[in-house]
Amino acid sequence: MGLCKRWLPLSIWVIMIFSLSSIPDVTPGDMKFPVGTDKVVHFSEYAILAVLFFRGLSYGNRRFRWTLLFATIATGAALGGLDELYQSYIPGRDSSFFDFLADIAGITAGSLFAILKNMKMIRKDRLEEV
Repeated sequence: MGLCKRWLPLSIWVIMIFSLSSIPDVTPGDMKFPVGTDKVVHFSEYAILAVLFFRGLSYGNRRFRWTLLFATIATGAALGGLDELYQSYIPGRDSSFFDFLADIAGITAGSLFAILKNMKMIRKDRLEEV
């Protein structure tokens, strides 16, 4: 059960990201978003992805490790790159370097948020031990 609880939310999120990328001929106007806000969507998607991935890596572990941060950012960037590459093969979709930059910014922000939350939990545990 722990493995499912640890990785299922991330798996569902990745499937959702790639499912949305599979929709052909989608433009920001089709989704009723103002022009340029697609970068906010990319940022948000990948910030959530980073939080879920960091959560999966650190599940049950109350010690902070820099390797988790780097693994989260590297894996998230790789997924963002694969998603942009994948979109380039979908009719009516294109691959955008600026979308990829928004993905990386979201991954970085989500990772930093997850780390701060993790550090807060570590401090709380240490205070409870005293």
